Amino acid sequence: MKILLVVIVYLGVSKAANILGIWFYSGKSHHILGEVLLKELARRGHNVTMVSTFPLKEPFPNYTDVYLTGMKEDHDEKLRAFLDMNKADIFTFLNFVLGITKAHTELTLVHPEMERLLESGTKFDVIITDWFLNFAIFYFGKLLNCPVIPLASLGTLSVQNMLTGNPDEPSYIPILGLEFPIEMSFFQRTFNGIVHLYLQLIGRSNMRYHQDLIKKHFNDTMTDEEMSDTLALVLSNGHYSFESPRPYVPNIIPVGGFHIEAPKKLPRHLQDFLDSADRGAIFFSLGTNVKSKFLPSKVIQDILKVFSKLPYKFIFKWEAEGIVNKPNNVLIQKWFPQNDILVHRNLKLFISHGGMLSTIEAMYHAVPVLGIPIYGDQRLNIPSAVKKGYALQLNLEDLNEETLYTYIEEIMTNPKYKEKVTQLSVLLKDQPLPPMDTAVFWVEHVIKHKGGSHLKNYGIKLTWYQYYMIDVTLFIVFILLSILLLIYVFIRELLIFIQQCIITERYEKFKEN
Repeated sequence: MKILLVVIVYLGVSKAANILGIWFYSGKSHHILGEVLLKELARRGHNVTMVSTFPLKEPFPNYTDVYLTGMKEDHDEKLRAFLDMNKADIFTFLNFVLGITKAHTELTLVHPEMERLLESGTKFDVIITDWFLNFAIFYFGKLLNCPVIPLASLGTLSVQNMLTGNPDEPSYIPILGLEFPIEMSFFQRTFNGIVHLYLQLIGRSNMRYHQDLIKKHFNDTMTDEEMSDTLALVLSNGHYSFESPRPYVPNIIPVGGFHIEAPKKLPRHLQDFLDSADRGAIFFSLGTNVKSKFLPSKVIQDILKVFSKLPYKFIFKWEAEGIVNKPNNVLIQKWFPQNDILVHRNLKLFISHGGMLSTIEAMYHAVPVLGIPIYGDQRLNIPSAVKKGYALQLNLEDLNEETLYTYIEEIMTNPKYKEKVTQLSVLLKDQPLPPMDTAVFWVEHVIKHKGGSHLKNYGIKLTWYQYYMIDVTLFIVFILLSILLLIYVFIRELLIFIQQCIITERYEKFKEN
């Protein structure tokens, strides 16, 4: 009887749910996180509908694609224009991100495929979405009457904490995009605080913009409180092993590294190439957004010269058909299975742009990094990796034959980088549950309990002056000042009384004499 009861309860809890994924941003690394999570949910029996700019190449059971056409091309064009500007400061990057996010959020709201989905009448139990400053996406939760779980691809950002009430302390948490270490100096903390305040103002302005989009296209409103209520919990792509340790409220769940899958068998030619690397192999990849073929021609030739001088085998992600003066110890392809390469025993160094996923994978597989950060979170990830002791940073403007050769040899011949990344790899893997199981558990938890109100920090309901105890502080100061004033008045009146008594006594004595 007890066994039957357990089975009935289990079947009730594990009932297949209808899950809607919305990934409007056309950054490939962002999409990878969503696809991996939603595929796992589909694998576990849930019915998944994925709205994105990257449709699956092959059908997957329980997984339906809704393809947002035209948006990826626009993203790639704008990103290329941004990179051509060759400006790496935080403000230029933020303006680029805000611009593309605003444009693509609006395109998503009115996209014909999205309209067809909404008009279909399909009932969803939860929405999972990439949270990249796209506040209007929460409106779909209101329309479909279901909770929303944002996936914070870059970890929790300052503007995202506004809807969760998560502590956001610029005194010890470097702002994404600033090349500041965890242990900031006085002036770094000052600038970090200024940028933090700026981001708060921009975040509020951006939220108002998205609320105006809702009004414009749906003739409806969605307040800050409604957005916060629709948000069930946040899956954060973070972990203390690779980001600065920070506090989290109960409805922010760190799941950093959940996208890392068990390594697959390498293609024969790639396996043979790595197996033959007796002195070690090095993997060079600048990710999906930055193409190696777009590097300045002199930089490319300097890279190839360095490769030819060194006794190692090089795997070079090169997006063009061929390359001039390719050394014999270099293997080029337009795409490589990065995760499967990093796990190979002969892979000794990863030359990377320092994207979040690449940095996590390198740490997980205990591979030291030579970082060439280009923009965005890369300029936080690489300095952080350098500070932790398993990486070196070589900025693109400083990359030449001499510097690249020196940096590669330093990491390849100095065992401290490998030792440090091995320690961090152990930390990243030492978790009660695999990150993917944690992510799936909390998604199913929200489905089971129809939201996450029981996890929410009440601080989000407070005004800013209540949250920071400004009203209480002013009240206490008022009481203290009132007490001091009363004491002052009492002492003053007492002194006046005593003075009057003395004068009166002297006057009486004078009269007697």
